[in-house]
Amino acid sequence: MITRPVLPLPKRTNSHTPAPAPAPPPPPLAPYVANGPNGPCLAMGPANPSPNATIQQWLTTVNFPACPARPNQAPPPAPIDPLTLAVRFWRTIPLPVPHPRIPPGYAITGKTAFLVTDGTTAPPPFTENTPLGALSVRASGTYLIDWGDGSTPTWTGPYKQEGQPWPNGAISHVYENVGTYTVTVQEHWTATWSLAGASGTLAGLATTAAIPAFRVEQLQAVINS
Repeated sequence: MITRPVLPLPKRTNSHTPAPAPAPPPPPLAPYVANGPNGPCLAMGPANPSPNATIQQWLTTVNFPACPARPNQAPPPAPIDPLTLAVRFWRTIPLPVPHPRIPPGYAITGKTAFLVTDGTTAPPPFTENTPLGALSVRASGTYLIDWGDGSTPTWTGPYKQEGQPWPNGAISHVYENVGTYTVTVQEHWTATWSLAGASGTLAGLATTAAIPAFRVEQLQAVINS
């Protein structure tokens, strides 16, 4: 009889080492317009549906040079910010200036004087072509008036409508004293902008005009016996 050695069975255990999780795939890359050393250029970066999805729609019609190569340690160039382009354009827009007058060219103490602004509070939209497409800015103005006679408050308004002559005018003032005054009209501007799927609001600009040496006179009744 041949005997065989009996091998011990492997010990059973309830613990096990989990398999390592697979490394996440790198994010997909997409082209975007960046600020290059010589102007706008195309760079590659992690895909972002907004604004990259919009950018890819016009890449077929607008060509920019590739951004210069960077060392591996250098971060990719920053994309062009639509807000930066909107603010830059906003500061160059030739906003309308009012041309104020008070008919008939003087005022009478105690009588209502009506200011005519001869301007606009809603000009047509302003547009500009940018590396991100067409930038549109829609401005809206309101009027503030300093009547020049030291009355309080110094500035009246804001008035959202144009000043009109009597009897339809809504921007008016009553002078109490005879004198010569400078009437100052400020039109304060806000705006909404849109570019490459982004939008926002703008403010902080004003246009100013004045009526110098505006005369205020007094009428006196004369009784003839």
